[in-house]
Amino acid sequence: MLNRIKTAILTIFLCAFCAQSEVAEFRLDQNRLWLTAQNEPLPQLLERFAAAGVDVQIDPSAQKSITGSCRGEDIENVLDQLLVPYDYLLDWRRDPGPLGDLTRLTGIRVFRKGFSGSVQPLHPARRIETSFDGKFRYMTREILVGFGAGASIENLRAFLARTGGTIIEANQKLGIYRILLPEGANVIDLVNQLGNEPSIALAEPNYVVNLPGLLPGGGTPSVPGQWNAPSGDSPFAVSILDSGLLADDNLNRAVISSFDATNPNSPLTADTVGHGTLMARLAAGLLDPYATPVGEGASVVAIKAFGDDGSADSFTLMNAMTYAVEKSRGPVSLSWGSDTPSRFIESAVQYVLDQGRPVFAAVGNENTGKPIYPAAYPGVTGVAAANGDQYADYSNRGDFVDLVAPGSAGGSQGTSVATAYVSHVAALYMQHNPKATAAETVAALKKAAGPAGFLTEAAVKQLLAK
Repeated sequence: MLNRIKTAILTIFLCAFCAQSEVAEFRLDQNRLWLTAQNEPLPQLLERFAAAGVDVQIDPSAQKSITGSCRGEDIENVLDQLLVPYDYLLDWRRDPGPLGDLTRLTGIRVFRKGFSGSVQPLHPARRIETSFDGKFRYMTREILVGFGAGASIENLRAFLARTGGTIIEANQKLGIYRILLPEGANVIDLVNQLGNEPSIALAEPNYVVNLPGLLPGGGTPSVPGQWNAPSGDSPFAVSILDSGLLADDNLNRAVISSFDATNPNSPLTADTVGHGTLMARLAAGLLDPYATPVGEGASVVAIKAFGDDGSADSFTLMNAMTYAVEKSRGPVSLSWGSDTPSRFIESAVQYVLDQGRPVFAAVGNENTGKPIYPAAYPGVTGVAAANGDQYADYSNRGDFVDLVAPGSAGGSQGTSVATAYVSHVAALYMQHNPKATAAETVAALKKAAGPAGFLTEAAVKQLLAK
């Protein structure tokens, strides 16, 4: 819905030129705004909205500085004063949430009169912090909260009022809110305090995980001599949660759905990291570690969960998982991991498993023996990398490893490669055995791999023999 309201009288003072700027307070609660601004440039002020999950677009020539304050005022009335002499349009949406529907401001467009087409997106910088002990990273000022049984929308609103928080977004299926805290908030301290909150079942920082770097593979890229495109009506596509997609003609024939979880309002057309495209080609069967003369194709759901800097936050990964469940009955391939466990990610993985999708995850490219998550979560099939009939030197190992598969293809190597390949094999098995459950599919792969867990070329051929 597009709205513009021009009537309001607020105690807001505008100044044209100021030496310093700061925002002492910013919070959104549905159509209400709390704001204290001192000498704040308009683009910088609008970045506060963008950080709270609002899609902000602004005419680059819209420049002014703002001083003023409001507490719990109607946001449209406030903006009507703040944005003079510019025009603006607002987008609103009624979003379902775990505790009930909420009306959210989803878009702001600010432009000179008559120049609505001059706006450009305003993207806030990703701000990431590292814990004092250096063990994990998380999104600055962000907290993930899941409320317990019996909690109501009033518990949520009381929590927001007490903490000064703003809902960025929610995942209704998983019952999780992503909340932006005020500047200077100590996320770790607040998480610890919420352990005693009766209405809150779980709270965590919005952890950050990085994609693993691929190692040079050596030799020539192994490409099947022939590739048979998958049937477009197969429900058993491999869901790749990775860095994006740069599709070619063949890959276009395999991808049945794509989604940019980092920017849901835009189509998925890029992969600046390249990791996701390689994983999609492996999952589709366009690359094959054994250089099989005829490569059988599998469909792919490509989901960008990692930003252009190669990092992803927990909430975006969880949104990617629920999308994967919606779009395919096939395997979910996670060619990444972290040594920091997250109960929210674990619950999201369990949701995927409960929906009958097998989950395969890389165990890591450092031979430390330490558990890597999500590979080490219950029910997840952890995949290590093989070099011939032995573990690759770099591959992690431990009791959380379930399968070992070739880790070199396409000129690169890593447990990422092994994971995408195993997911491809699992998808083909499900295509050949459409009545097989996720558990039966994993059991069949483990049986084929034998006691040592090595999924050899001979084992794969026997497993997929029609």
